[in-house]
Amino acid sequence: MPCSRSILLSAKSAQRSLSRDARSGRRSQSDRRLYRRTSLCYSRCMKRMAEMRSGRAASPRLSETIESRENRWLKRFRAGLSGERAGERAGEPLRGRDSFQLQGEIAGVEGARLVEAALRSGVEILAVLFSESGARHIGRLGPWIPTEARLLRTTDRLFASASGTETPQGIAALVRPRVGTFDDLISGIPLVLVLAGVQDPGNVGTLVRTAEAFGASGIAACAAGAIGTANPFAPKALRASAGSALRLPIVRGISVPVLLAQLRIAGVRVYAGCPEDVADSGSGDGARKPLAPWEIDWRAPAALLVGNEGAGLPADVVHSADAIVQIPHAPHANAAHQEDSRSESLNAAVAGSILLYEAARQRGLG
Repeated sequence: MPCSRSILLSAKSAQRSLSRDARSGRRSQSDRRLYRRTSLCYSRCMKRMAEMRSGRAASPRLSETIESRENRWLKRFRAGLSGERAGERAGEPLRGRDSFQLQGEIAGVEGARLVEAALRSGVEILAVLFSESGARHIGRLGPWIPTEARLLRTTDRLFASASGTETPQGIAALVRPRVGTFDDLISGIPLVLVLAGVQDPGNVGTLVRTAEAFGASGIAACAAGAIGTANPFAPKALRASAGSALRLPIVRGISVPVLLAQLRIAGVRVYAGCPEDVADSGSGDGARKPLAPWEIDWRAPAALLVGNEGAGLPADVVHSADAIVQIPHAPHANAAHQEDSRSESLNAAVAGSILLYEAARQRGLG
């Protein structure tokens, strides 16, 4: 019997009403039959809810069982959770219900929190895989799993063979992230984070998470010359973003020059985040004075450029920005030489987060 909160409340209300009639002597034979049926429905609902809370109920619907390492769905999870495109090396083509299109981005998410974030984000869920020890999570997350998604059960050993972590939690999902558009980036009063050659997936994920927390309208993940940006939907980046990459619009496959041209047409000012040693050199940028974060009006439409961890932003990109922004550093207390008086430049994720915070502060967030 299907169980939902509305059924439970209706059954409980009817049960109370019939109980009052019984006490007043007004209950007929048909009322007694209805009372028994209502009580049965109520007790079943309560039992079902208790099972789902305790994890004894595997799912609100039947799951399929995977018993072999060669199962094509397990191969898809193995590919997705290892960072490969799910399905590219997953055996023979699938047919019928299995034949979803694989041309788009397919991401593997693993762990109870990340799977829950995916389910709540509204992205397309292709399949959910859980192990014997992970069944307790399905008891809680089962109602969020779409009926069109495959629900797959396997052993702890087989799940571990597909897992991308050292200590698997026993639950994972294959999802199709949303495709962000330029219009998404410039919605409202834009605050766009442009990642130009940020190669470390952990830095990318951290910046995505920070961007969502501080109200960015979206992210553009671009290459800086020959240096590409790590995939925001790779497993490590997704974990670092805590699921923010599944909620925030992310645009990929656009070059920095084209993006900057489009941003200018849309009336968005572009700020290049540079460490002191790069900005002070003036290389490729004449005598422009770098600005401190609080000297910029972030309340207007703005885009922040964050470059590669080692090389920073290319000189031509810095030159094309409307202004350079840099975070002042405290000098070393025991510096022996003037050239050593400044601390090392900040990590790309830390620097980007500080600049995004200043933008959020000016915009009155929180």
